[in-house]
Amino acid sequence: MNTHVTVKLLTDLLDSSLPDAALILVGGTPRVVGSMELEGEAQPFVIVTRDELRDQLPKDREYSESDLEFHAAELESTVASLGG
Repeated sequence: MNTHVTVKLLTDLLDSSLPDAALILVGGTPRVVGSMELEGEAQPFVIVTRDELRDQLPKDREYSESDLEFHAAELESTVASLGG
């Protein structure tokens, strides 16, 4: 099971053209999906939405790779603590 939240995944989330993009955990693997994939009976575990991630990034400057590394580590720790 690959629960590794990476800078690439966060970059993919931020750059996604999918509506209301989110990083979710599917079968133990994080992946970026749009709102259409979030609908239905079986609600996936949402790690972070694009809007939530943007809110956490610096507003007074361009975010850097180290900002994304920090958030990736923080999100991965959260997933691991929940048994992801």
